[in-house]
Amino acid sequence: MQTPSPSAIPQCEVRVVHLPRAVARRALMQAELDRVGIAANDWNAVDGGDPANAKRMAAMPDQGPWGPMDPHAKGCLASHLDALEAFLKGPASHLLMLEDDVFLADDLALWLKGDYWPPGANVLKLERWRDDRLKLLVDRRSQRHAGREIRRLRSRHSGGAGYIIDRKGAEIVLNARILDLPVDHLLFNPYVSKVANILQTYQVFPALITQGNEPKRAAKPPSPAKPKRQKSLSHKLQRLAGELQIVRQIPRLLSGQSFLTSISWRANAGSLPDTQEKSKG
Repeated sequence: MQTPSPSAIPQCEVRVVHLPRAVARRALMQAELDRVGIAANDWNAVDGGDPANAKRMAAMPDQGPWGPMDPHAKGCLASHLDALEAFLKGPASHLLMLEDDVFLADDLALWLKGDYWPPGANVLKLERWRDDRLKLLVDRRSQRHAGREIRRLRSRHSGGAGYIIDRKGAEIVLNARILDLPVDHLLFNPYVSKVANILQTYQVFPALITQGNEPKRAAKPPSPAKPKRQKSLSHKLQRLAGELQIVRQIPRLLSGQSFLTSISWRANAGSLPDTQEKSKG
C-alpha cells in the first residue's frame, strides 16, 4: 500500500504564552524570536494567581487524573486554550504555540512552512523535556525535513512549551472541554487524557525547542530549607496507574514497529538522526 504524501503548511501563526508583568522574560523571548526571524502574532496568558481570574480558576477542578491542579497549572492550561480558540477564529492553517522561557533552534523558521506535515498529523511536538531519564516510545518509520527526523509519538512526553497544531487538532482539544489536567498531560499523555489518545502526535528529533531561557535572578542570602512537599498516597497511586498504561504498547515494541529512545535538543540541524536507531522505512 502506498504511503500518503506529506501535506503543506500554507499559513502558520505564532502565539506566546506570556504574563505582561514578566517584562524581563518578554525581552529574552523577543530576542530569541528576532534572532531566528520569527514574529509572534500574539503575547497573552492567564495569570492563575490574579484575583481578577479567581472566578475562572474556581470553576476549574482542584484535582484531576494526574493529581492536584494548582493556580499555575490552571492558568497555563487556560492560556493555551484561549490561544487555540483565538487561532480558530483566524485564517491560519496551523499554530505554533510557545511558552516564554524557551531557546529556539536556528532553523525553526523552516518548520513554519513547507510540504512536510505528516499525513493525518494533528500535532508536531518540537520540544525536548529537560530530564534525561525520560524515554519516548516512537515509531520506527520516520520522515525527514530540514535535516531533522519526524516520528510518531506513542508514549507520554512532558512539556507544553513548543508545538505546532493544526485546526482539526485545536478543535479536538477545545471540544473535549477538559479542565482537570495540566496542558502537557492533556496534549501528550495518552495514559490519562482522551484528547491525547485522539490526537495524532509526532515528535521532531533532535528537538527544536528547550526550556531554560529565563532571567538571571539576583543572589539572595541563604534561607532555611523548606520541607519537601510529600505527595499523598492517592496521588502516587494515580500516577502509577497512569504510567502502567504503557503496557498497551508492548505489542508495538515486540513487533518492532516502535522503540524506546531519548531525545536531545540541537540548535543547528545535524546531518545524522538523533534517535538511537535509524529508520528501516
